Amino acid sequence: MELPAGDALFPGGPEADAINNNCLACHSADMVLNQPALPRSTWESEVHKMIKVYGAPVQDSDVPAIVDYLAKVKGSGQ
Repeated sequence: MELPAGDALFPGGPEADAINNNCLACHSADMVLNQPALPRSTWESEVHKMIKVYGAPVQDSDVPAIVDYLAKVKGSGQ
């Protein structure tokens, strides 16, 4: 069984660099972008969970940019 290549990037150019450089190792952009809109605080909790619980190798300095991106693109405005 062959799965299609998951080479799609998060849209947004340089604004998406942190999420493209960190999150695509485990998640496809499509999977993340198909999640429901969530409050910024929930996205922040999710990013920290990926690091602390699942061992995602994300630099602390990249966390704010990842959360900012998710809150902008998939945020609920809360």
